[in-house]
Amino acid sequence: MRKIITVIALIYFNSTLSQSLSGIENFILASQQDQNLLSEKYFKPLFNSMQVSMGEGWTKSAKTHKKFGFDISLFVSAINIPESDKSFNMTGFSNLTSSSETNPTIFGEETNSIFDVEYQPEGENYSVSTSFDAPDGFGSKLKESRVLLPNLQLTLGVPFKTDLIFRYMPKINSDGARFKSLGFGIKHNILQHFKITKPLPLNLSALITYSKLEGAYNIGQNSEIDGSSQIANMDVNNTSFGLVGSVDLKIISLYGSISQVYSKSSFNISGNYVLNYEINNDSGQVYQVELVDPVSINNRLNYLRKNIGLLFNFPVVKLFVDYSSMKYNSINAGLSLSIR
Repeated sequence: MRKIITVIALIYFNSTLSQSLSGIENFILASQQDQNLLSEKYFKPLFNSMQVSMGEGWTKSAKTHKKFGFDISLFVSAINIPESDKSFNMTGFSNLTSSSETNPTIFGEETNSIFDVEYQPEGENYSVSTSFDAPDGFGSKLKESRVLLPNLQLTLGVPFKTDLIFRYMPKINSDGARFKSLGFGIKHNILQHFKITKPLPLNLSALITYSKLEGAYNIGQNSEIDGSSQIANMDVNNTSFGLVGSVDLKIISLYGSISQVYSKSSFNISGNYVLNYEINNDSGQVYQVELVDPVSINNRLNYLRKNIGLLFNFPVVKLFVDYSSMKYNSINAGLSLSIR
C-alpha cells in the first residue's frame, strides 16, 4: 500500500509543485512593494485548484458501511482552470512593468515577455533597475483546460452507522522538493434517527472533513541569486461540512451533496537573498540589497460546493463519477475496492 501511495504522491507532486516552483527566485528581483503581488498573481490558480481538490471525492454515497466494512478508493479530480485565470494584467504594481500587456499565470501559455524593475531606494537620490524573463505558464500540462490531481483514501465503517474516512500521503522527497498530506472525515447516517416504517433505498448523512498539505521546494539548489537557506514553503488547509443524500439500488446509486467549504493556503519564500541592481547614473556601479524571508502570501476560498454523481455497484469493485459546481468546477472519477 505504501508503494501505491508513493506513486500517487509523486504524480501529484510532479504535476504541480516541481515545475511551478522552478525559477521562483526571480520574483524577488521585483521591488519589495511588488514581490508579493507578482507571486500572488502568478500562482493563484495553482493555489485555488489545490484547495478545491482537497474538498473533492470524500464520499460516493450517503449509505454507510456495516461495522468494520471498508473500501479503498483511488480517484482523480479534474479541476477546471477558467480562461480568466490563465493570464494576469499589470495593474497594481508600483515599480514593475512588462513588455506585454498581459502575462501568463502558472496555467497560462509560454511567453517571451520581459519584466523591468526600476525604483528609487529609500534615502538615495538615484534610481536602480534590473530585468528578468517573465515565467512561462504550464498550460500545455492541462487536459481540456483541467489540471488532474489524484487522491487515495480509506473508508472504515464503525458502530452507529458511521464511517471514518482517512487520507494520507507520506513525506515524499523528489528533485529538491518534499511534501506530505493527510485528511480525516466522518460521515454519519442521520436518516436512522427518523421513524420510517417502510424500508426505503434512500439515505441521508452528515459529512465533516478536514485535510492538510505541506510542501517545500529547495530554491537554493538551482538559484542564480546569491544567498543561503533559500526555500519556498506552501501549506494548504481545507475544512468542509454538509449533507449527502443518495438513492442506493442494487446496481447503481445516485448521490448528491451540498457542503460549505473553508480553505486557506499560505505561501512563503524564506531564506537570505543578495540582489544586485544597476544604478541609473552612468557610474557603472552596482546597488546591492540583502533580503530575508521576502515573500509571504495567503489565499482563501470560502464557497458552497454542490455535487451530483453516479456509482456503479459491482461485486467488490465500485466505479463512480461525479461533478462539483463552482468557479473551479471539478469532474471526479475513480474506483473503489469495497467490502460493505
